Amino acid sequence: MKLQTCPYLVCIYPHTSSPVVYMTDTRGPEYPYLDEIPEDAKFGVINLDSTVIWRNNIKELHALEFAASKAYSTDNLIKKFGKNIVKNLQSFGWLKKPEDLCKEYYCRSVQIEITSHCNWACKFCPVSINPKPKSVMSMDIFSEIIKKASVHKNIRYVTFHFFNEPTLDPYFEERLKILKKYNMKLALFTNSSALIPKKIDALKESGVVYTITINLPSLDKNEFSALTQSKTYDQCIKNIEYLSKSKFPIKIAVNGSGEDSYKKAKEMKEKYAPLGIDVFHTSTCDRAGILNDTPYGQNIYVDSKLSGCSWPLNHPHFAVNGDIFLCCNDYYQTERFGNINEGSLHEIMTSDAAIDIRRKVFGIIDAPKNFVCRRCHDQTANFKERQFRPLASFPLTNTRKNL
Repeated sequence: MKLQTCPYLVCIYPHTSSPVVYMTDTRGPEYPYLDEIPEDAKFGVINLDSTVIWRNNIKELHALEFAASKAYSTDNLIKKFGKNIVKNLQSFGWLKKPEDLCKEYYCRSVQIEITSHCNWACKFCPVSINPKPKSVMSMDIFSEIIKKASVHKNIRYVTFHFFNEPTLDPYFEERLKILKKYNMKLALFTNSSALIPKKIDALKESGVVYTITINLPSLDKNEFSALTQSKTYDQCIKNIEYLSKSKFPIKIAVNGSGEDSYKKAKEMKEKYAPLGIDVFHTSTCDRAGILNDTPYGQNIYVDSKLSGCSWPLNHPHFAVNGDIFLCCNDYYQTERFGNINEGSLHEIMTSDAAIDIRRKVFGIIDAPKNFVCRRCHDQTANFKERQFRPLASFPLTNTRKNL
């Protein structure tokens, strides 16, 4: 029998900063729970639930590093590291049979494309160059997703966005009732143009709001119109003012790059912080190469094996027809691996197609040359907001110093 290190493993030394960060898009960065480090701890392994298991035998880390890039026979590993170490690492699920790699998943949120339409065409969004045909998710499909997602207690919230404007959805208020029925929370991302008082009141009544994040790129009306290619500035500002009285956790995201975008975020903070609204700057990206021929292009192509990402592991995305696809940067939804009507969420997430996707993303098998992740900034080695740093791609250094 052969064994290989689980690619989800992220290792850390005691009293060092976290090598990973969890960007939730709603409450800012979060980090693994690093408290209560045993005095004899030599290294720790960060679990999928962000907790850390601390270990006091550095040879276990050596074994995990040794078997990170390829599988070795059990006899070989035992001869090199000892039977007890191999047995312990197997019991934790840190050494696995190659065929069992990437079977696990851990849902933190569910992203649902309730409508494909947006009334803006932001220069930093693919909608500006190739808008999708208008379509709306049926209530039957939506209800099926929520019902099946509700049994997963690690899911903190669902979202209604995918390059769209959720509040344009004709069933918006009905969907809130379904969320309430299944005790699911909503992280609403919106441009606020159609978030009229009636819908804000419906959100209050439903009690499902986890947080509300507003895309507002500028306070200057002319600049706003140029960036969004819309004439909705006045109604956006009016709706935000009404929303600010709701006592919801509200954030305003200022999308952009360069010093000018930080200046706009500062101006917006001066206006909205007194109203209890948190304002933050968020950097734009080229959406896996779609915007390469624009000022937002990043010209990324990763030719080597991929090195892990949280999206296909933690955040299932559903298209308007109920198909499940790769992630928020898969604008054309090319990497689909199931449909909500084919079984439970667990059955879909553990299907051969889902496992194959994760094995590509984590570098267990080579992804095709046109695989969407190869053009994504999440796969670059210097990407600061990584949620996974597999030992095969980001090995710890100087382990011998901890002997």
